[in-house]
Parts: sequence; C-alpha cells; structure tokens
Amino acid sequence: MTFAGKGNRRPQLDIKIELIEVDKKNPRLVPYLEKPDEASQFDLISVLYENFDTEAVAMSLVENGYFDEEPIIVVPNKIPSDFSFSNYTNPDDLATAIKGLVDNDEIRFTVVEGNRRTSAIKLITDFSLRNKLGIDKFYPKTENGSIIQDISNIPCIIYEKREDVSSYLGVRHIAGLLKWEAFAQAAYTASVIEQELEKGLSISDSIKQVQKVVGDRSDKLRKQYITYKLFLEARDSLDFNVRPIINKFSLLTVAYNSASIREYLGVEAYSKVDLDSELITSDKYDNFKNVLTWIYGNINTNEQPVLTDSRKITSTLSHIVKKQEAVDFLIQHKDIDGAFDRTNGERVYLSKKLNDASKAMQTSLQFAYKYKNDEELIKQVSELEELITVLKSNLL
Repeated sequence: MTFAGKGNRRPQLDIKIELIEVDKKNPRLVPYLEKPDEASQFDLISVLYENFDTEAVAMSLVENGYFDEEPIIVVPNKIPSDFSFSNYTNPDDLATAIKGLVDNDEIRFTVVEGNRRTSAIKLITDFSLRNKLGIDKFYPKTENGSIIQDISNIPCIIYEKREDVSSYLGVRHIAGLLKWEAFAQAAYTASVIEQELEKGLSISDSIKQVQKVVGDRSDKLRKQYITYKLFLEARDSLDFNVRPIINKFSLLTVAYNSASIREYLGVEAYSKVDLDSELITSDKYDNFKNVLTWIYGNINTNEQPVLTDSRKITSTLSHIVKKQEAVDFLIQHKDIDGAFDRTNGERVYLSKKLNDASKAMQTSLQFAYKYKNDEELIKQVSELEELITVLKSNLL
C-alpha cells in the first residue's frame, strides 16, 4: 500500500546557502511574476522582500542564528544523470552520497519549503544583493562572524522530486495550522491537480486524489480550483490587471457563491461546472470584467472599486445584476446604492424618492418657524415649488 508518509525518514544535511535557490514555482510567488519560468533569483528575492516581510525573519536570524530544529525542505535541481535516490535504502547512506556530490560541486538545490528564510539569509550574507535592491542601509545585517557562519550553512531535508513534497505542503499549509493565504492555497491546489492530470487521471479523479491527501471532506479544494480557474481566465482573456485579486482572492469566491452573479457570468454552480472547458465564454467577457471592476477596481482604466464593503457582494451586487437597468446605472454612474435603488424598477424608485422628499420636508417643518423672513431659505423653498410644479405636470 502506498501513502504520502510511507517510507524511511528523508536524508538531512547542512548545505551552504549559495547552493540553494529560491523556488520560482512557489505558489505564493508565481502571481507576482509576469513570466515565472524566466524569473531570476534576484527577481524572486525582490518579490519576497517586497511582499512577504523577510525583514522580520532576518531580524531573528541576525539575533539568534539559525534554529537547527527548523530545517528547510529542498529538492535537487542539478544532479548527475546516473545518480538515483532509489539505490539507497538507508537515509544516512543517501545523505553521505549527496554530501559527496556537494563536496564535488555536482549538485544544486531548490527550496520548496522555507523560501522566506532562504531569501533572508541571502540578503543578510550578500552585500551586492542588498545594494542592488537599494536596502543596504536598513535591512538587518550583522558583523558577527559566528552568526554569519551559522546561517550560511543550514539544515535541509532532501526530497528527490518536488511531487514527493506536495502532500506535506498540502497538509501543512491548507489543512494544518500554518495556513497560506487564500490565493496561495488555490494556486497550490491547482498545481497539484495538474500533477495528477499529467499522470493520466481525469479532472474529477485528480481533485478526489488531492482531497484524500489533504483530508478535505468539504469540497473546499474543488471550489478553490474553480475560483483559481476564474482568476486565470481573467488574467489571460481580459484586459484586466489581476494583481488586486491576489490580495483579496476570497472576494472572488464570495462572488462566485452568488447564484445571480453566476447567472450574470454564465457559469454553472460548483457541482455542475465543466472543468474541462473554459468557465467564462467570450460573450460574457464584458460582464466578467464588470464584476471584477466593481469589486477590485480596474488599474488599467483608473477605476476605483464601487464595493467598499465585501458584504455588499451578496447583499447588494447580487440583486443589481438581475436588472439590466440597475447594471446600466452602475456602469455609468459607479453608484452602488443608486443602482440598488433601481433593482425594483423605475416606478418603485420614483415612489421611494418622492417618499424620501416628503419625509425630508416634514422634518423641515419642525424648524421652519424659527427662520421667518430668511431670504436664502425662502429662495430654496421657491425652487422646490418650481420643481414640484414641473414634476406634477409630468405626471398629469
């Protein structure tokens, strides 16, 4: 019987930091890279510095050194073609053999768990990196030789292939205590499902396999995968900058959960959607862009989001998309409350506004006697009289 945790412990070695590369396939980093496959190590370290607070990690490292109780996880990215992990049944023997490759400069590694720590160490120990980023003056660093030596050679658990680590990452960062943010979870889910697809499984069976690995019994992974596909279609098919979606990815899930918004987008519910096809058809691209713009704003057109409260996705926007008149008003005026007022039709909207005006005038009567002969207020009342005359003539 095969299962994710089966087998001996993995080999562990202290490895020089210069032999370890940051992971360009890390699901938390990919969204920040225009072309992930072409990203340099500097690009990756820049993204980690700018978006994932490596300074906090660096402050601990320069103060405490590296805690050996927290090894990172790496996989070889360069290894002799005739070297095979399967030739070794004892992990200590395998570790010794890998150390021989390290000593002979025949192997390099990519970190798949511990990218923040790795990038922080590289910045602490490499002036040229700090200088290139323009952060040398304020990024944590140390002149303590013992600390530098300690963090330059760090404990690593070595897996043979990236796929071998997938189960561990899923349990740790999706089902476990150290959960990734929503987008990273969805990106990871999609990448592992793609791995299963490459093995020849159907999309449905691939999802079920990943669900088993991470212990998902709530269909959460299927929902994450569908929402991530929506993100990819927005990125690839629309003239829309998807960066804001990454930071508030859960809002896209909230929108998709609404039956009326799904109908506006022409998308089926989770249980019925065909994952082998595009979720959004080309005739619904404009609607898709509208929804994304209302929720996230549109960087390309300098539009701000009209939804300042995420709760209005379900309480307000879900009703607006049912009425074309309300949608047209929202597109033209960017007024979510005004659009919502039109969800019941023009007559109801007109009646509501007349009632509002009547209540306002009744309230004004409570104070009017205090301001007899006030010329400015008399002028305002006269203007109201004219408006009422015109309004009444339009109704007769």
